[in-house]
Amino acid sequence: MVKLLIIADDFTGALDTGIQFAKRGIDTQIFTGRKIRKKNITDSAQVVVVDTETRPLSGAQAYQIVKEVVKDAVKICVPTILKKTDSALRGNVGAELEAVMEAAGEKSMYFIPAFPDINRVTRGGIHYIEGELLENSAFGKDPFEPVDCSYIPELLSRQSRCRIEKVGLDDEFPKTTFDDSTIYVFDAEKKEHMIQRTEELKEHQKIRLVAGCAGLAECLLTVLNLKEGEQRTVQKQKGLYVACGSLNPITKEQIEYASARGFSRLNLSPRQKLEEDYYEKEEGRKVLEDIKRICSRETRVITDTFDLEDDKATLNYVREHNIPEESIRYRISSCHGKIVKHLLENGMEYTIMMTGGDTLMGLMKEMNCTQLYPVCEIEKGAVLSLLIWNGRRIQVISKSGGFGSKEIITRIADKVIESNLVNSQELF
Repeated sequence: MVKLLIIADDFTGALDTGIQFAKRGIDTQIFTGRKIRKKNITDSAQVVVVDTETRPLSGAQAYQIVKEVVKDAVKICVPTILKKTDSALRGNVGAELEAVMEAAGEKSMYFIPAFPDINRVTRGGIHYIEGELLENSAFGKDPFEPVDCSYIPELLSRQSRCRIEKVGLDDEFPKTTFDDSTIYVFDAEKKEHMIQRTEELKEHQKIRLVAGCAGLAECLLTVLNLKEGEQRTVQKQKGLYVACGSLNPITKEQIEYASARGFSRLNLSPRQKLEEDYYEKEEGRKVLEDIKRICSRETRVITDTFDLEDDKATLNYVREHNIPEESIRYRISSCHGKIVKHLLENGMEYTIMMTGGDTLMGLMKEMNCTQLYPVCEIEKGAVLSLLIWNGRRIQVISKSGGFGSKEIITRIADKVIESNLVNSQELF
């Protein structure tokens, strides 16, 4: 029986939240479609995660999509709904919280946006990233979804018609209810604060609609009656191939760190990452074969889409070819999907790591896959899952562009690569 529905606005968000339950052996299913069909849910599933891919959409579009997902959940009587939000508050947070309340027929939503384990806290309704105001952090400069407001009540008011109520660390749990749809925003600076609030939610029987990031999902484990089971483990493989679709400066630092420590780095030109039929042409097919040859010699390979020498090369190409800027992210994710699919079709037996929420989705679309099975959180914010394709069990790792220390890629490589194959010349 499904006891919890998680609604995420991008794929990495769906995975890094779902894994909080899967790593405890709780049967968790992740769907990439925008519909919940009872026939596709296994009898043993306790947690269902739906990726709506609404982060880059308009507020009105996101509202309608999330509303329909919640209507499906109501039909199958899911008792608790967690609206997973980005820990840096990107996307249509306010609109999506309002949609959940509307579809569920509830007037109150309890929102705990902090993630203290990765130094993202809320104090006085203001969100901080590693001690900086959110708007002054790397997320204020995000190339696709810059966040220019650190004060959460103001941010939510821009995106919804709901009443916003702050709840400070020393404030009692709110017992007053309003006629208006109300979002209660809770401060939290430590994990203990979040655990306390989730316990209060259960005590006051307000666990129906909650919102927050992966940090909140972990805290919910203590108050939801979920049955734990056998845990899956990582399988060592021949190598690690990193498809970097993120343009976040945090990811760029991680790529440069790995490159300086033995990774072979391949950098795609604007044409290679943005021309939609490039890999169907002779030149593109040659590039695919070149990447395949490099992977046959090396066990640690990165393909990325950053501009190296001219930091305006991509923008200039977009303007010269009249490419809509909003399509850049999808073209980049699609190109990575084509490359990885080619490598897998030719027998590569590497773990695949994909950075950026759209990047893994690009591969899923290329391979016509709609479900993943989360295995473990191999590093904080990096989820290892199984993708079943043509009878093969493929290990894929997803990581949001803004997550992780500079060493994260090298640490992951050490965990997934068979050490006795590091110098092998015949890997696949």
